[in-house]
Amino acid sequence: MNALVNIIQRLLNNSGVLMKSELTARQRKALEQFAQQTRLIEISKQGRSTLYRASNVTALADYLARHQPLTEAELPVDIPNRSRNVGLHADSKKGKSTHDAYYLLMKAWDDGVIWSNGKDQLNVATMTRQFGLAALQVSTKQAWQCKKPLLLIENQALFDRCDWLENSFEGCLIYYAGQLPDILLQWLAERPRSSQLVLFPDYDGVGLSNYVRLLESIHPETKADFYWMANWQEKLQTFGDSAVWAKTHILFENACHKLQAIGAMDEKFQQLASLSQRLGKSLEQEAVWL
Repeated sequence: MNALVNIIQRLLNNSGVLMKSELTARQRKALEQFAQQTRLIEISKQGRSTLYRASNVTALADYLARHQPLTEAELPVDIPNRSRNVGLHADSKKGKSTHDAYYLLMKAWDDGVIWSNGKDQLNVATMTRQFGLAALQVSTKQAWQCKKPLLLIENQALFDRCDWLENSFEGCLIYYAGQLPDILLQWLAERPRSSQLVLFPDYDGVGLSNYVRLLESIHPETKADFYWMANWQEKLQTFGDSAVWAKTHILFENACHKLQAIGAMDEKFQQLASLSQRLGKSLEQEAVWL
């Protein structure tokens, strides 16, 4: 729909006429389908070329107004991306829909877990003791760094209750929901935020896909690892979920191919791939308590 709206806008801006040579094959197909459905555009030959002409400029303008309430020029320059999409397309998800900032929700128990940007400091352990967690707004072009390992988990239960962690853990626990946000990956790619990142996702297609995305995104000076819970092989056999495997096994297999391609398919991932495929099961994080 976005492409069609853009073409109609071009058509109206060009006195209601466009030549075939001005459009891509995909744009021509969209315009011709629209012409057949609405009869608002005439298609005719002009020499060796094809001409697209508005047969009813008023009706086309009305159509555009319904699907593109405002033009780019009518929007404030600093409006948020999703508000811009509502103004242009009446849909917050169309166009660029990522947010400009992300909020790291963190916990730590070691007073050495300190985030610094060269000017300000955030002691995560102090904030955790006082308020239960610490939060940091991050966006691109920031200098925030932490000298301790970062452990990213995708399950709030493991963030709420942390007795599954080893007592020797001296890093920073970070919560994310489901998918690693693009803005977070961009932020991690800008500079080495920590010497080590550890991802603890579900052992399924979504979890492995997120691990691949992390490996492909992080700064070259940062090491990324996968969190292997104790006795995961036995837990996969006993507590693995076949329904989750059925939903995500294609993502799982694609992620394994990518791990192989980038040289990250080590012995443990080979074991996970073999056992998951043989059992037809995936393992969720909550099994860490079992």
